[in-house]
Amino acid sequence: MILSDRTASTRSRHSHIQLLYKSRALIIAEQSRHYLVIGDLHIGFEEKFRVSGISIQPRLDKLIGELSELISEHKVTDLLINGDVKSGIDRISKYEWENVPKFFEKMTNLCQVSVIPGNHDAGLQHLIPPDVNVLDSNGIMISKILILHGHTRPLPKFQDCEQLVMGHVHPIFQRRGSPLSGQPVWVFVRARGNQIFKGGLSHEDSISRNQDTLEIILMPAFNLELVVAGSAMDAARQERKIAPILRSLKSVSEAMIMTLDGDLIGDVSLLLNVL
Repeated sequence: MILSDRTASTRSRHSHIQLLYKSRALIIAEQSRHYLVIGDLHIGFEEKFRVSGISIQPRLDKLIGELSELISEHKVTDLLINGDVKSGIDRISKYEWENVPKFFEKMTNLCQVSVIPGNHDAGLQHLIPPDVNVLDSNGIMISKILILHGHTRPLPKFQDCEQLVMGHVHPIFQRRGSPLSGQPVWVFVRARGNQIFKGGLSHEDSISRNQDTLEIILMPAFNLELVVAGSAMDAARQERKIAPILRSLKSVSEAMIMTLDGDLIGDVSLLLNVL
């Protein structure tokens, strides 16, 4: 499993992952490329509060500033956004029309930018410049690392992956009486490959994948303002309703739950307090 230091690393046979716990991000190094992977920006989430008469100051500049620092510090060549750039599900709000293009303009001046569309990204193609790569919503494999948002089940064509990185579910620790309750966390689990790819494999492939374990990394939402605004819990509950992988993860026997400081706070016995 992933080590518990604050910028822990793990290596498959083909590439290298560096976890940036506090930054809610990770780096995948593959030859000359350095991918910064983040997810769940939910730009414009403040709009639903504004409609209810609650004013929340937008913090897009803060997101842009933090990402700019990470890109510079880690010599990032590619920014990979793993779903839910915007907040609206079935429409584009005025705030999104104004600010999503601004976000991409800033990022494309720093590195190559690619997006795996999430369930909140309907209409995103109208907001992004032509130099942003819009990838398949079913995810992308970098070497043997599968990156997908998490609102769909992994396709059989990715069955050879050794690690899976997903967002979507906004993992948050919830335990009555705990000072950590309500805080975003990282979750790492090991599962049998045929648990994750079930239903899409041939009988022979299912038997083969049953012998292999797959490490799954559940990333916290990059936008911490979701927590500050008090909407993180509700948002997480809604997203988990359409996360098919979660139904498989509830039967795993090995897991770790880590804070944004990189501290281990629980194992598989506390998984239900997160998912």
